[in-house]
Amino acid sequence: MRRVRIAVSLDALYGMAIVALSAGYYAQYLNSGFNFSDAGNYAQICYELFLGRDPSDLVISYGILWFKIGEFLFDVFGVSYSLVKLLFFACITLTNALVFYTVSLATGSRLLAFGAALAAMLVPAFPATSFYALCVMLNVAAQMRLAHGTPRVWHAALAGAILSFTFQIRPDFGYAFVVPLIAVLTLISFDARGRAEGLQPAIFGHTLGLSALWGFLGVLALGLATSVVGGYTGVFLQQFLNYPAMMAGYFFDGIVHLLTGSTTSAENAAGLLVRPSIADIFSEDRQLGQLALLIYLPVFVLSAFVVVHVPKVFRLLKGGCVGALAPTLVALSAAAATLPHYFFYRPDMSHIANFMPGYIVVAAVFASQMYAVYRDRELGWIRFSAAGVMLVLVAHISFYLWAGLHSPATGSIAVAAERTEGFSAENGVEVRVTSTEKADLTFLRDVIAQNSETGEAIVCVPYCPGVAFMTERRMLLPNFYVDDTLLISQPSWLSNAISLTASAKPAVVIVIDWAINGTEQSRFVNWAAPYINLVEGLSRAKVVHGSITAYLL
Repeated sequence: MRRVRIAVSLDALYGMAIVALSAGYYAQYLNSGFNFSDAGNYAQICYELFLGRDPSDLVISYGILWFKIGEFLFDVFGVSYSLVKLLFFACITLTNALVFYTVSLATGSRLLAFGAALAAMLVPAFPATSFYALCVMLNVAAQMRLAHGTPRVWHAALAGAILSFTFQIRPDFGYAFVVPLIAVLTLISFDARGRAEGLQPAIFGHTLGLSALWGFLGVLALGLATSVVGGYTGVFLQQFLNYPAMMAGYFFDGIVHLLTGSTTSAENAAGLLVRPSIADIFSEDRQLGQLALLIYLPVFVLSAFVVVHVPKVFRLLKGGCVGALAPTLVALSAAAATLPHYFFYRPDMSHIANFMPGYIVVAAVFASQMYAVYRDRELGWIRFSAAGVMLVLVAHISFYLWAGLHSPATGSIAVAAERTEGFSAENGVEVRVTSTEKADLTFLRDVIAQNSETGEAIVCVPYCPGVAFMTERRMLLPNFYVDDTLLISQPSWLSNAISLTASAKPAVVIVIDWAINGTEQSRFVNWAAPYINLVEGLSRAKVVHGSITAYLL
């Protein structure tokens, strides 16, 4: 009993240390920068919901629960951008703690787990999408607990409940983690560990499966009931139904694009960022080479992880100990869940940062296994191969930390670089920005404040809802993010936007000249030229500030 108490105490101390270090680190740059796109999108949707706007009147691309959390915080504490940032970094801090818990459970090494958590802490996920990594690690931690040691009924129920929660936060991650959960439950059902509960393996497996199902349905019922009361059941259910086809489309086109350089779907092709080639790793362009290495190296490492475990799979299958495969499968899912998103859809530093917490778990587990091989002196030359793998893993994580600490596109302290100017606006916006950012934000704040009323609807395109948030305005158009893919996925968007703008005549229309998909065609003034023509005709004045144009109607 004493040993158990000591173990729990040590884990708690490690956990508190991770939380304390995370809080101290993130406090250094919590108020650095004002992201009026991704962070602004979250803040403005929560703000619009807070003001009573019907969720069905908004195009909400993520799970509705994620935004309902923000709305709830605004209801309790008041509308504040600082509150939004605190929520993001709270998700990141919890992710760090879950990385420690998962690696410690999978490897038995608290020291390795603490190192993995520190790596995740230093260069965390992109704050505005920090729930990506959180959803991944919640599921991985719960499923690793189910797969490790003797499973309990409540372990299965918790895994099912977390899966259901994930569906309501981000449905694609929900679908991604259905597979490993079912696989873990299946493997356990054929394993002899069930006899520890006094049951035959198959019966024990069925008991765990039913517990996971009830956990899933219980949280789903709670979310559904809340949506009925809140009047957004249609949005709640539609998100569940829309994601499978969308995921399949992007995944299929991503593979086709990787193999042939083109895609079969014009809709998905327009939304895919250009991915560097493998040859670009050796490019004279240093930044391009770094990005290419960070994109491709995880694919090779994960492939090696799978290949190394193939003999183990056959050995365990032959010995009837299939349950021992479950922890390895869960570890692999930590990276597999987010790899397609960054590798096929958005190969940039922000999405690599979202991928890395789960990948760090796989790398730590892989390193632990290779260290065990290296210590076995009877394995001869294989020991040195294992040492080589460990060196590659350490070098990769170290390189990512170095690159991430220099990139403001991640959630690291790099975002604070050169942001020394204070800027304030409405809705609790008190941040430090660069001199250029301050000039742009001051222009936007002042031109909107001087030409419209508080609470009035404005237009800001292609992706700047935070501008409305910092001026206490609403967004007229339901799509807060607009790019050239809308002409394919929503052919009527342009005519609808023109009609709505012509009838509502918003006091201010902001257009930022941004090649949002990295192509000239993706600039709003190019693909939405008819809308620009309308606004030009309706406006009484036009004010230009750098890449920003403010039309005053």
